[in-house]
Amino acid sequence: MNTPIKPPPHPLAVLILAAGESARFGGRKQLADINGSPMICHTIEALSTIAGADLFVVLGAFQDEIAPVINAPAHIIKNDNWASGMGSSIAAGMAEIQHHGSYDGVLIALCDQVRLGPADYDKLIAAFDGQNIVATRHDGGLGVPAIFPAHMFKSLAVLNGQAGARKVLNGAHHEVIGVDLPNAADDIDTRDDLIAMRAQNT
Repeated sequence: MNTPIKPPPHPLAVLILAAGESARFGGRKQLADINGSPMICHTIEALSTIAGADLFVVLGAFQDEIAPVINAPAHIIKNDNWASGMGSSIAAGMAEIQHHGSYDGVLIALCDQVRLGPADYDKLIAAFDGQNIVATRHDGGLGVPAIFPAHMFKSLAVLNGQAGARKVLNGAHHEVIGVDLPNAADDIDTRDDLIAMRAQNT
């Protein structure tokens, strides 16, 4: 007799932000090769065991080139206002998530934090109590990946501009549980970052 899989204590949607034009990288960073897979697919794979059918990906710049390479089940959200900043991508994602189902929270992740794996995301989820924000501690303050409880969905859905979630995370109006994720410190902003990461992996 098979043991049924125990559902997570707090059902989560997972929102991957991948809409930017990657100007510092030279464009199309989402398609850069990471261990044999496009970056966007690498990130989706790291989150797929957590998200299951509740995985949402926001695309913007180069969306017609990026969408076809996504071969895992994911709800693709197109943000035509991507140039206004990350806040608009979060808002676009949350508009879809709120119409899709009932969740206790949303885990927001970036496409380019490629060293993060399932164990890192599990650490965030373990700290989530369903009521308070859980965010990653960075040198410059709190940031993503982060989990936001359902009572903040409406606030996230009206974000705009470049600040994204960071303004919410580092404001004085919310309790935030900080989690140390050393693998989140490295992201791929430039082609030199990509070369350095590959060198470390050899």
